Amino acid sequence: MNNKILIIEDDRPMLDSLELLFLQESYQVMAIESAALIATSMSTFKPDILLMDIRLKDGDGRLICDDIKNNLLTRDLPIILLTALSYQEISEFESLADAVIGKPYQVQTLIRTANQLLRIREIKP
Repeated sequence: MNNKILIIEDDRPMLDSLELLFLQESYQVMAIESAALIATSMSTFKPDILLMDIRLKDGDGRLICDDIKNNLLTRDLPIILLTALSYQEISEFESLADAVIGKPYQVQTLIRTANQLLRIREIKP
């Protein structure tokens, strides 16, 4: 069975690009543009990994990430945050995300990170 990724990105061209990228990597993809849709999407789609922009029009990806990670039912869900913040700015905030990747991202780095996080999740007891 293919891994399922939920992508949350409010920039439509970026969302479309990420969706296509992960479809080409044989992921099942749900792509949404709004933080307001995350809870419903997670309960219906049941993703194996989440990829989310930090600066969403209707939410802060860092806070959403921390809420997900602080929930007993979803705390083991791997989360990758994408950001246009500088590396300096990234280093200055705390988040429970499993990975933070800057934009523009390297395609292979993003895919490798997602795959590694899924492998780690599979071997956790």
